[in-house]
Amino acid sequence: MFAHARAVAPQECCGLLGGDGATVESVYTLRNVASNATVAYEAAPEELFAAQRRMRERGERLVGIYHSHPRSKDPAPSASDVRLAFYPSAVYFIIGFGADGDCVLRAFRISEREGRWERAEVETVE
Repeated sequence: MFAHARAVAPQECCGLLGGDGATVESVYTLRNVASNATVAYEAAPEELFAAQRRMRERGERLVGIYHSHPRSKDPAPSASDVRLAFYPSAVYFIIGFGADGDCVLRAFRISEREGRWERAEVETVE
């Protein structure tokens, strides 16, 4: 995810995370086709459907959705992120960049229906 965010900056990146429901096993990078990809993300539909198909073939479930906020040192969901959060069971990961250029990862549970978000606790392992 970090390599993807760095590669497309200053545009936002986006992708899916597949796994067993609790553990991420696969990262599916997707092309951002938003009309203004420097401030929004929209996954290329054909890539989104292909990633979901690969997840099903591998017996994976959608664990998370990620995208970046390249100009944020402390990324949090925007109003658009909340409005477009259609997968309430997924954890939403947002990648920002610290002052030193290192990636900053934050995780959230987002309820589009309720129009709110909260920080999610996740554990990362190398």
